[in-house]
Amino acid sequence: MTTIKSGVIFIRKINLHVLLLMCILTNSAVSQDQQLANWPQWRGPHNTGAADGKPPTEWSETKNVHWKLALPGKGHSTPVVWKNHIFVTAALDIGEAMPPRRSGRPGAHDNLAVTHKQRYIAMAIDRKKGKVLWNTTVHEKIPLEGGHDSASLASHSPITDGKYLYTFFGSAGLYCLDFNGKIVWQKDLGQMHSKHGHGEGSSPVLFQDRLFINWDHEGQSFLVALNCQSGKELWRVNRSEVTSWATPLIINYASQQQLVVCGSNRVRGYNLETGKVIWECGGLSNNIVATPV
Repeated sequence: MTTIKSGVIFIRKINLHVLLLMCILTNSAVSQDQQLANWPQWRGPHNTGAADGKPPTEWSETKNVHWKLALPGKGHSTPVVWKNHIFVTAALDIGEAMPPRRSGRPGAHDNLAVTHKQRYIAMAIDRKKGKVLWNTTVHEKIPLEGGHDSASLASHSPITDGKYLYTFFGSAGLYCLDFNGKIVWQKDLGQMHSKHGHGEGSSPVLFQDRLFINWDHEGQSFLVALNCQSGKELWRVNRSEVTSWATPLIINYASQQQLVVCGSNRVRGYNLETGKVIWECGGLSNNIVATPV
């Protein structure tokens, strides 16, 4: 065992801006496994949403706050942490305003209007000092839909393996960046059509040299595996599912790694190497949001 200083991140949205506050924790004993000292993905190192150590439970404008930084644009993605890097994503309005355009999807309600072209960015922040290390624009486009009025166009959480950062913006693309902010490769998976036009939000997951994306929407849904180093598609399997926002979960059962994906019709476990369905059972609701655990 070793004693290190760890940290947790608290996000607060003010209008279209976000304040990121880093809270320094008291020393706590954690495993020597470096993975546990970081927060590399949505729901943390264990995919459970639980943090190791003893995070603070109270904040104010001054209490338990080490630094504070205003962030550009709007993003509901989880910040991810690797050693001294904090990574965040966001979407920013750019250019002149356009006549408002709302989703024409069946049953659309509580939707944000598309009024601007969007700039999709990934940022790295120094964990100790709260200074921006780099800010990379990965794409610019006019989105087809604005999403739900409580959501954002940067709701998919990034993920890191400690060497590369993988940022996913759904219909705006998947991007692999190095820790200097340079785009290594990118992948266009097409245009997603979400239920009620409520937007996108499922996050990618990693296992060894593979990256997995759940693309459930109102068109042909699919699950895809990509090589982390090159972005090459390794396999793709169609899914008889409608829109979901759930992030897949990787589990180990009987010495076999498998990918569990929730759906309205069926919950399924997939073979990581081939995409073949190992098992399936009854489905869930018509609005799959929660991630399995």
